[in-house]
Amino acid sequence: MRKKTIYNVILCSVLSLYTSFSAYAQSEIAFTNKVTYTKTGSISGVRLVSLMPAPITNEYQEISELASNCGEYISINKANKVLFYDGPFNNNSSDVTESFMYKSKPIRIDFSKTGNKNEVTGIDPNGYLGSDGTFIDLSNTTIVNTGDQLWAESSNKLDYAKRCYEYVASHYRYINGSWRTLAQIISVGGGECGDFATLFVNLMRYKGIPARHNMGVWKDGGYHVWPDFYHEDYGWIPVDPTFKNSNPGADYFGRYDGNLIILSQGLTSFTSGDINIEEVPLQTFYYWYWYQSGNGGVDGVHKTSKDYLVNGINSVKNNIETVGTILNLNGMKLPHLKHGINIINGKKVFVK
Repeated sequence: MRKKTIYNVILCSVLSLYTSFSAYAQSEIAFTNKVTYTKTGSISGVRLVSLMPAPITNEYQEISELASNCGEYISINKANKVLFYDGPFNNNSSDVTESFMYKSKPIRIDFSKTGNKNEVTGIDPNGYLGSDGTFIDLSNTTIVNTGDQLWAESSNKLDYAKRCYEYVASHYRYINGSWRTLAQIISVGGGECGDFATLFVNLMRYKGIPARHNMGVWKDGGYHVWPDFYHEDYGWIPVDPTFKNSNPGADYFGRYDGNLIILSQGLTSFTSGDINIEEVPLQTFYYWYWYQSGNGGVDGVHKTSKDYLVNGINSVKNNIETVGTILNLNGMKLPHLKHGINIINGKKVFVK
């Protein structure tokens, strides 16, 4: 009897904070995004299906020389592309790899000027107004009540957006973990970066303002998600309520420092033959496998390249006296400094 097993993997964690807007500004790097699949046990007759987000040029980056070792690139919409592989898995281990050149586009919105919009031609903002009932639920009581309250206090759409950004940052706490549904976020009173973005996106869409998740990979390890919203005078405006939550004295409204590679924007839907996903946050990869006989499974591990120099790292001593939050590169809070790279008060430091 043929067995069918479905696996999916999505990872997200808040990343380090940066207060230096010029960090990596307009730098160009060669980057590799890879998933390594490994068989466990004695399964045979395996069909492997892999779906991995592929970066494209958008408001925050320029992508060129996109190539892969297998599969095909499929454009889901004007904002998203995926690398799709559907074929045999004959060896014990196999890689699905994409490589590209990346150039950052840091953004700082000047709200005193209009006309020079931050937008890519051809992407309709109204495509980011819908509700899926899971991550985006515009009938949720908390979203409705909070949105109405903040809207009543606001002088205009831009003011409302800033109040939502500040409200999410100050009323929810950072909780380590993976993606949560909107109901789960509200139930536990917070979440990680993707969850903070979800709260903001819901509040914006509730009042008819286009908003979306931006899902990225930190260029030297880890993942991050932050939202942006569309304004007719300024185009797409980036905000980061997670960073604001960790660093209340800084301002991340209308600011993107250009330190991440965006792999997808908004929630992803994809259909090909018997493969179907609907409205999911595709940040690392999704995969499925089918096998005919034996026992075991398939494990998938996401890897990124480190073929570039890391700038802006400060050397510190082991006995340094620190004040404020200490994080590792995956955004997990640390009780004290560790050997290697730490994030202290939003800055990278290296401990020998």
